[in-house]
Amino acid sequence: MGEEVFLLPATAPGPDFFTASTAVGGTLPPASPPSPTAAAPRQPPPAGRAVPSPAGARALSGATPGLYQGTAHVADCDVGRQVAHLAADPVRAGAFAATAGVPRTRLPRHLRALTPVVLRTDTRVTSHAYHDRQVAAYQAVLQAGTAVLVDDRGVPRVRCACGNPLGPPSSDRGVGVRGTAWPGYRPDQVVVVTPAPRAVTGLTIVDVRTGAWIERRTGDDVRRDRVVPAPARTTARPRPPAVGPEQAGATPTGSPPTAPPFAADPPGTPRAEGGTTSPPGIPSGTPRAEGGTTSPPGDPSGTPGA
Repeated sequence: MGEEVFLLPATAPGPDFFTASTAVGGTLPPASPPSPTAAAPRQPPPAGRAVPSPAGARALSGATPGLYQGTAHVADCDVGRQVAHLAADPVRAGAFAATAGVPRTRLPRHLRALTPVVLRTDTRVTSHAYHDRQVAAYQAVLQAGTAVLVDDRGVPRVRCACGNPLGPPSSDRGVGVRGTAWPGYRPDQVVVVTPAPRAVTGLTIVDVRTGAWIERRTGDDVRRDRVVPAPARTTARPRPPAVGPEQAGATPTGSPPTAPPFAADPPGTPRAEGGTTSPPGIPSGTPRAEGGTTSPPGDPSGTPGA
């Protein structure tokens, strides 16, 4: 039986969050950005790599060029603050570490190994709320424009607006959604990020303000960013998500009405049999936090943090 899926606006923390927001404000693209200066060739997406999954979402490798956006030398998440927030509460830090599958003593190193980026698509994940020393896993869709930290296979691992650890979504379609859908939200355009076939040393992201392509080395040090040529094969020029007044703390007003263009997956990206890529399931051996795991929050009036 499927689980309910919570819709989480880009900057709303929600209740039961792990930490205060570490998202850096003012870095999302404006509502009417300038036209990109670096157009990419228009080509159809490769067969079997961005297709409907059994959960109703499209699966894309975390190493797909253009899957994420950002600005050169600007981190959309403050990893140092995330480390400090958790260090100030050892019990909470232990719960976070157990959920992330790392020893608590290695948590700062784990977080600094993650890469700050911004989602370009509405993206389904498993999020984890924290309440009364308990961790509650639940299914969520994160709005395009959400700042996240991703691992060395391109998979979102932390939502910066609330500090919640993230994991791959369950393979269930879900029995319904909770929360208010933002204009432009389309279930058939939701993306599931699958791990790249091997660890990568960098991600190719796009600056939707300028159209520039940026190579961002894995880790939290964005000083190493460098502008690179556009990938050889892309579907279209970069395009930002619609941004509403959530940047001013109000309810978000938009996501891309259609899926944004992406460069072709890098060589070696696995293809699913029959042309369909299934989203990954949650590993059966994922460690649980102190006190066990509770069921997700059930009150739709208080959408959980992600």
